[in-house]
Amino acid sequence: LGARGAPAVRPRGGGPAMATLSLTAWFHPSMSMPVKFEAKDNPFTVPGNSSVMSLMERVEAVVEALGQNAGSPVQMQIQVLWNVKNPQKALSPSEALDKHFASGDTFGVYGDVIAAPERQPQIPESEKLPVTILTGFLGAGKTTLLNYILQEQKEKKIAVIENEFGEVSIDDALLTRDKLAMAEKVVVMDNGCMCCTVRGDLQNGLEQILAEIEKGSKIDQIMIETTGMADPVPIVRTFMTSPDLTKKLRLDGVVTVADAKHIIGRLDDKIEAGKVNEAYQQVAFCDKLLLNKLDLVSAETAIAVKDRLRNINAFAKILPAVKGRVKMEELTNMCAHDMAGFASADIEKEAGEAEDPHGHGGHGGHGGHGG
Repeated sequence: LGARGAPAVRPRGGGPAMATLSLTAWFHPSMSMPVKFEAKDNPFTVPGNSSVMSLMERVEAVVEALGQNAGSPVQMQIQVLWNVKNPQKALSPSEALDKHFASGDTFGVYGDVIAAPERQPQIPESEKLPVTILTGFLGAGKTTLLNYILQEQKEKKIAVIENEFGEVSIDDALLTRDKLAMAEKVVVMDNGCMCCTVRGDLQNGLEQILAEIEKGSKIDQIMIETTGMADPVPIVRTFMTSPDLTKKLRLDGVVTVADAKHIIGRLDDKIEAGKVNEAYQQVAFCDKLLLNKLDLVSAETAIAVKDRLRNINAFAKILPAVKGRVKMEELTNMCAHDMAGFASADIEKEAGEAEDPHGHGGHGGHGGHGG
C-alpha cells in the first residue's frame, strides 16, 4: 500500500511504487472569484511525493486557464493551503503532499485572484528608437559636435535633447531666429533634425520627442546632451529604470567627448572627499570616446592622452576628431547595452569601485563595446 493506504502502483522495471493522490479543491468562501470554478469538473491527480507548492501552482494554472477561456484573464496567487480535515494547520509549501493527504481528501485554498493587467504588445529591442547619451567636460567640443549634427550633416535625422545648464547654448544664431526662444519646446531643423531644451526633467524631453514622432516626424536617433559637470552613471540609471521610456526606446550607448589638450588635467583634478571626478566617470563609463581637438596637440601628446584614456577604459572605441567631425554611423546603432542585463546591474556600485582617477589599471567599461 502507498501513503495513507492508497493502492500502490508498481512502475516498470520493478522499482519502488509511486502513489498518486486524487484531491478536490475547496476555495475559502471569503475569496472573490471572478471566474466560475466547479470542483467536480476539476479534480487534481498528483504524485504523492510532489510538494504542496506544486499543487498550489497547479491550482493557479487551472484558475488562470478558466479565466482565459472565459474571456476574463485573471492572475492567481495562493498563500494558504490546508487539508479541510485539519483546518488548524496551514501546510508548508515545501512539504510532500502524501505527508498530509490521502486520495479522496479535499484541500482548502486561500489567496488572491485579480484581473490580469492588459498586456501591451512589446516592441522588439531591434525596433526601438536608439538613445545615445553624450557627455564630456566643459570645453571638450560637445556643442560644436551638436551643431554639426543639427545643421550640417545629412546622413541621419537625430533629435537632440539639450539641457539648459550646458556651457553654451546650441548655436546662438538659432536663438536670434526665435527657434529656441521657448524652453522645453521641440524645434525641427531644416535638415529634419530636432532640438529640445529641458529643465531637468529628462523624461519630459523624451516624451516630447516621441510625441513629435507620433505626429509623423522621421527620427533615426535621440541624443541626450549632459552638462559638462555631469556624472553619466545616474543619468543612465534614470533612463534604464523608467518602464514608460524603455517600452519604445533603448539605450544605445554612452559617448564621451574628450579634449585632447585638457583632458589629462581634468583627470588629475584634486577632488574633495566624498565627491567623484566627473571627467574620470565620463571616460570610465562610456562606450565610445571622441578624442577631439587633436589639431591642438603634438603627436607625442596625443599618444600619451590616448594611452591614459585606454588605461581607464579598456573597451571603449576611441575615435580621432577635430571640431567633432565623425561619421554619424559611429554615433548610432552601437547596441552597446543589453536592456535586461544592464537594468539589473548595480552600476552605481560599479561606479563606486572605479579606480582612483590618479591610479592605474583600467576600469574596463561595459565589456565588449568596440575595439
